[in-house]
This record gives sequence, structure tokens and C-alpha cells, in this order.
Amino acid sequence: MCAPLDPFAPALSFAVQRGMCLALLGNRVSDMSCLMDTLAGHLPRLGGEILIDGQDRSMDTAGQRGIGLFSPRDHLFAHMTVRQNVAFPLGARGYDRSSIAARVNETLALTGLDGRAEHAPQALEPQEAWRARLARLLVFAPPVLLLDDPFAKLEPDDRSTLRQVLARLARAQNLTMLLATRDREDALLLGDRIGVLSGRTLLQTGRPVDLFDNPACAAVAADFGDANTLTGRVGAVEDDVARVHLANGCVVEARAAEGLAPDMLCTLCIRPDRIATLFPSGRATADPEEGTLPASLVALHHMGDHIRLRFRLGDGQEILVRRPPAQSLTGLEPGRPAQLAWPPVHAVAFPFRGEMS
Repeated sequence: MCAPLDPFAPALSFAVQRGMCLALLGNRVSDMSCLMDTLAGHLPRLGGEILIDGQDRSMDTAGQRGIGLFSPRDHLFAHMTVRQNVAFPLGARGYDRSSIAARVNETLALTGLDGRAEHAPQALEPQEAWRARLARLLVFAPPVLLLDDPFAKLEPDDRSTLRQVLARLARAQNLTMLLATRDREDALLLGDRIGVLSGRTLLQTGRPVDLFDNPACAAVAADFGDANTLTGRVGAVEDDVARVHLANGCVVEARAAEGLAPDMLCTLCIRPDRIATLFPSGRATADPEEGTLPASLVALHHMGDHIRLRFRLGDGQEILVRRPPAQSLTGLEPGRPAQLAWPPVHAVAFPFRGEMS
């Protein structure tokens, strides 16, 4: 599927392979819903192409495209039972009664609703109503599923359960899905590939490991990878490693992104789990070793699966660090001096674009 669609022009273009899920991770619900409605044929297409199995479906109506849209904006028909709701798309497409009955029974069993088939929507729990809306979509087996923020308004426990349900169905049915979500966990658990959006701009598409380890820009590193960002000036670039002079006077190293050159302002990005911490037994030294950052501990929280530490640098900037829970917390109190460091390969320096402060 490829769609440079105005007003998303000039270049929102992407492809979803058969049986795979591309998760678009964005921060503006209205833009993602507009894109989904345009792909489904509910909004006019002002440019670009929509290709399915190599055929251009851009001029087809919504019912002809073979695309199913799942959105929290769609509701079950209150005057119909669950079975009747699920059967509705088949009846509208002219299927005969025996085919409808067989397909509906199969889909109800697939989504775990065979015991609730004769209930009205008002009698369903939120999780059951979600399954019923999904069953109504799956029953006519569209080649492509568009999932527009599918878990919106659900409680955390229901969200976790239904995420697993969708992942199981995707594997069992070899579903081809385009998922639009604001939740990174949705994207990571369901997406074979992830596209990171900033407003209407597609910043990068790739496997999760690519986005974490090789972000295309500082915005992807910070928004997707939770990276700390520090502004500095490039002193030198040698063998793709940049020496960066930070505002607090320290010099650190990082991988040089494309286009980085000496004397250029840059944004250095380093993920919280890639930072090593050392707590000297005495006071912090006035002249720290090159490549390290003197800092003081601001706050410490045990999060169960990791320890979250927040440090303040000499110029007032703060850095977040995540360490394994096995690390000893003895003697760690706010105000404790520390040294922070990382191997150059674990940080990236990008040309400064003004996107970070």
C-alpha cells in the first residue's frame, strides 16, 4: 500500500507486506484518523495512489476497495443482537443465508463470542463489545485491516488482553494490518515494522530494533526511544565518531549522524538504559575525566523491572538513567555526586535542527 495523500503530501508513502502489520505511531489522533478514513474511501483522495496486490484501488468506492476499517468511532447497532451485528456486512453484500450462518458461527467462535451471540450490545462488557465490533469486520475477510487507535477508551487490563487477542488472530488468520496508535506499546507488540509520525510527517519506518539503535533523527531518538537530548558543538569528527563539547564544558563522544561536521551545533541523543553510573566514595572531582559527566542525583524510583534515576548536570540540565533492579540502592540519596558515561557507539549526534531545546 502506497499513499502520498494530500493533505499529508508531499511524501507520506509506505508499504505493508501481506500478512504483516505496519504500526504508525503518531501524536495527533485527528491526523491519523483522517489518513485511515482516506485510505478506506470515506474521505476524498486528493492525490497519490492506493495499491492493493499491485492494483490501484484509488478510484474505487469504500465498499469496493476490500479494506476494513476498525475504529472506536464505530458502534454496534443497538437494535440488533451480537449475531445480527456480525451478520450485517454479509447480508449487505448479498450472501445467501446458509453461507452467512456458517461464516458468522465461525467468526463468533474465533473471537470468543459464541456464548454471547444472542445478547444485545447493551448487555455486553466493554471487552465483549470490542470483540463484537472486530468480529463484524473480520466476518467478510477484507484483504487489509485498518486499525484506527483500536484500544482507545479501554481500561488498562482490557487493553492488554485485547492486544493479545488481536495478535493471536493476526497470526492465525495471516492478517494484513495497518495500525495507527499513540501508544508505543501497541506499536511494539503488534507491529512487524513501525513508522514514526510527527504530526503529518513520516520521520522513519523500520523494525523496532532499527528505530531504537539507528534513529534517523533526534525526534525519533527522543520520542520513540526515550533518549536524553543534550545540545553541544562538534569539535571534531573522526572515523564516524564525533567529539561534542557540551554547554557545561564537558567533552563526550557519540556516533556522527549523516551531515555532521566540525564546529556545527548538534543534538546528542543517549538512551537512559545505555548510560553507566559511578558513585564515587568521596566528593565529585573538579576536573572529571574526559568522556564523563559529573552530576548529582535528583531522584530515585524503583519501578519493579528497573530502577529510574534522575540526575542534574552542572548547567542545570537533567538526565534520566535506567538501571537493572539488581543494582544496590544502599546510600543513594538525592544530592549524591555521580559520574555518567557511555561508549560512543551508544549515543548519536545529529545536526541541530531546532527541534530540541
